[in-house]
Amino acid sequence: MLIRLQLEHRLWRVLHPDRLESFRFHDSAKAFDFADALARLHHTETGHRSSVRVEASGAYVEAVRYG
Repeated sequence: MLIRLQLEHRLWRVLHPDRLESFRFHDSAKAFDFADALARLHHTETGHRSSVRVEASGAYVEAVRYG
């Protein structure tokens, strides 16, 4: 599972692939911690690989991976 953390207009959005709505944060650290917790929980519950990708200014990096 890939959870995306996107910066758009000074607002961070956490996009979960199984949800239509995104989660919005003003604080980047809180947004990342939330995305990381989702990825870790998914891996713990399913045993499947999960990761968090941070996207900003047209670039991205896979920040964390479980499994």
